[in-house]
Amino acid sequence: MKKWDIVILRYPFTDLTATKARPALVISPDSSSAGDDAVFIAITGNTAGNGPHDVIFESSDPEYSTSGLLSDSAIKVDKIFTLHKSLAAKKIGVLGPLMQSKVKTRLIQFFELS
Repeated sequence: MKKWDIVILRYPFTDLTATKARPALVISPDSSSAGDDAVFIAITGNTAGNGPHDVIFESSDPEYSTSGLLSDSAIKVDKIFTLHKSLAAKKIGVLGPLMQSKVKTRLIQFFELS
């Protein structure tokens, strides 16, 4: 698992009674790959009612074909979490450099780093 990979995670429900498989973007630095945990950003197929920190990734985008996603999606930059790597069922794709740049810009805006 590397930074910018798109994986399928078994997300736990907030009450921890079950899990559901959903895509997520790996944002952990590759230098931290030896640890048991990784940092992810949630991805949803629900693009209606987007928040100000969402990055919309449409199937018409030239980089979409490498993502492994099945429909237009929103990368929810304000939904960042750390989970054990074992919860990642599989890698489905990778985020291309143009979309990486958009996510980086939104992360900077969200965390008010500049």
